[in-house]
Amino acid sequence: MNEAIKRIKNKVARHIDARDVEYATLLSWPNAKIKIEGDPHPYEQDKLVFAEYLLDRKVDVVFQVVEYMEGEEAKGSVSGVLANGMEYESGMPYQQVPRSLLKGVLLIPSPLKVGDKLIVERMADQRYYVLGRRDVVYDGG
Repeated sequence: MNEAIKRIKNKVARHIDARDVEYATLLSWPNAKIKIEGDPHPYEQDKLVFAEYLLDRKVDVVFQVVEYMEGEEAKGSVSGVLANGMEYESGMPYQQVPRSLLKGVLLIPSPLKVGDKLIVERMADQRYYVLGRRDVVYDGG
């Protein structure tokens, strides 16, 4: 029986308990500062940990710019592979060799804005883990 209770405690420990969740308002961004509902003072960036998807992200990309023929008319096409292996393609399949190769970094900006209502979880040492925005609803689809 004790072993079963230990296993349940370990399993539950990995999940967020609704009693540990608090709400906050984002006061500044990107030098983050949040105000927890009910707390008198805001928390500065050094006391905050953000979920990775809430931060700016950079993705290395390589695009091939090519030309293909549609009847007698030359058309353009862009295709590429992102660093994570995801393929991108625009236009019809091409019939000629690539004209140029473009390499760069794609910047995906953070979805956070000043004034956003946040869901946070209290951590040790008066730190908070920012889980996400409060207004985002999962519809199960």
